Amino acid sequence: MKRVQVFAHRGYSAVAPENTMAAFQRAAEAGADGLELDVHLTKDREVVVIHDYTLKRTTDGKGWVKDFTWKELRRLDAGSWFGEEFQGEPIPHLKEVLELAADKNLLLNIELKSNKYPEPGLEERVLEWTEQFGRTDKVMISSFNHHSLRRVKEMHPEMDVAILFMANLYEPWTYARHAGADSIHPYWPTVSEEMVNACHNMGIPLRPFTVNREKEMRRLSNLGVDAIITDQVELLRDIQQK
Repeated sequence: MKRVQVFAHRGYSAVAPENTMAAFQRAAEAGADGLELDVHLTKDREVVVIHDYTLKRTTDGKGWVKDFTWKELRRLDAGSWFGEEFQGEPIPHLKEVLELAADKNLLLNIELKSNKYPEPGLEERVLEWTEQFGRTDKVMISSFNHHSLRRVKEMHPEMDVAILFMANLYEPWTYARHAGADSIHPYWPTVSEEMVNACHNMGIPLRPFTVNREKEMRRLSNLGVDAIITDQVELLRDIQQK
């Protein structure tokens, strides 16, 4: 079985509230190779780490992320919904995750959440932060919005950009090259031996998401994917170690 990299989906979200520093810290402690996280722009153009466009599901706030300033969002509780021990866990700033990743030498997969609603300037602000930390060689930027990824590539040609998709696309490796992408992040049920072989023949890394069952972890590892994005960090790490 090929050793594949372990990416913690929204941090170690099986044991801590997703997209919080608690989840990212636990992922590092559990031996993840990298962190996957989602980002949005605030009203005052800061980059915050949260999956949804709205606050209701993962915080004690209500409304759209884009309608609040960073200071206003920072006061919200993003942990209690998961468990009492995480009460008061705040929404992180991208800067905090970059600091942790640099300290722990972790890779980062930053997903731009601009596919349903446009967030003008998100690409620029994310690149500003990654460049400030000198982490561009340890970062990949992914999105379901492939126009957004084109903008990233135009601004930073050396950045690893990865197309996200859930459909069973015809020759996604060919499409990736046409779109100017370096990698592909497909929904795991779409991954086949043909896809893996074609991607590797073209030098395109393949990192499926979100793989949480042992059977599929083993299947994809045996096919030779480059990384697996998962909520179950320790399960995948143990499979790889064995």
